[in-house]
Amino acid sequence: MSEMRTVRGMRDLMGPDMQVKNYLMATAAKVFEQYGYEPLDSPVMELWETLSAKGGEEVEAETFKFTDKGEREVGLRFDLTIPLARIIATNPHLRKPFKRYALGKAWRYDRPQAGRYREFEQADVDIVGSVSPAADAEVVLVALEFLRRVLGNDYLIRINNRKVLRGLTEKAGVTDDFASECFRAIDKLDKIGRDGVLKELKDSGIGKKQSDFLIDAISIKGSGTEVLQKFRDLLEGSIIGTEGVDELELMAEIFEESGVAELIEFDMSLARGLDYYSGPVFEGRYLGKPTVGSILGGGRYDQLIEKFGGQPTPATGISLGIGRLIEVVLARGVGKELTQQLDVFVAPIKRPMLRYAISFQSELIQAGFSCEVDLMNRPLKKLLEQADSKNAKYTIIVGERDIAKGEVSVRNMTSKETEQVKSIALTKYLLKALGK
Repeated sequence: MSEMRTVRGMRDLMGPDMQVKNYLMATAAKVFEQYGYEPLDSPVMELWETLSAKGGEEVEAETFKFTDKGEREVGLRFDLTIPLARIIATNPHLRKPFKRYALGKAWRYDRPQAGRYREFEQADVDIVGSVSPAADAEVVLVALEFLRRVLGNDYLIRINNRKVLRGLTEKAGVTDDFASECFRAIDKLDKIGRDGVLKELKDSGIGKKQSDFLIDAISIKGSGTEVLQKFRDLLEGSIIGTEGVDELELMAEIFEESGVAELIEFDMSLARGLDYYSGPVFEGRYLGKPTVGSILGGGRYDQLIEKFGGQPTPATGISLGIGRLIEVVLARGVGKELTQQLDVFVAPIKRPMLRYAISFQSELIQAGFSCEVDLMNRPLKKLLEQADSKNAKYTIIVGERDIAKGEVSVRNMTSKETEQVKSIALTKYLLKALGK
């Protein structure tokens, strides 16, 4: 028999890993709803014509694409934005701005590496229908509030604007045909360094003078409106570039008034890989250990919904990389804090006591307690060890003699003291003991 294992690039989650994932998802949903976003779910599988509508060479290479039993070409979603764009395009009556959040899995057929899997969890917020850079600022603020709650510190969100980059290539004398190649090369600065970017620009047919101008320009970064003045000076004479700086300045003013300016870095090298971005783009990183790469990303995609047959509709959004954040939160020691503490463990002594034990469990659960019954027919010593492993606060020992007297033994798992309690008074006793 062959060894049973997961598909390459995918993983099982259990124990603390799963508890951390649930905590992150629940925290994200709470933050999103506090900001007025409504939940939305969509199929994990889409028709290939939907997935390929956004364009870009990477779609074909990175999508889990196959033919179903009905001879239809389909694929697994590679993000949560494409399904949203399809929904907006086919539901033009939705009131704008439409603010939605989505929690779920996505799949990409790329090379697995540390912190990067082919199956991953995302938590997204998007605003559809607003052209204002204030909408871009809001989704960033939503992400910052989530990070504040789960990390507290050690994170930074980098921001740029595709219009700024287009103004930059315009000033460098790069034609529209080569602009996308420039963006892709620039976006790899952190991974391949200055020399690597210069080589990619050269290989793309960009001249040395143009490449030198671009590589010097993308070193500009910093916080606040001061660095944006450098952006503006460099892009003087470019209408589209100046428009991009204007949008970033409004965002910077919002961040300053919101008291989060120090958590934002405007970085002219940030491009983001997806071709559908049309305005501000964002990427967040955890600054501590372990190094997991980007923990969030997003941007404005004003032309995407049209590609699905919808009306021209502005939109912006941000996606939290839950899978990578699981590793960060576990490394910070939060996993142990999330381990559930059981209110009550019910320990039946021998099989005939199971029916009473399960009856007590039902009564206690209806009263609001977390409660588990042992189903393994263990001796008392092992039952108490199991209660300790479950981090139970109290153990109810259900024995034949006690039941005959209408009683149970209730053991405080902290003090190790045991008290006889009448069965009919058990819930009342525990409500008082646990302060519920």
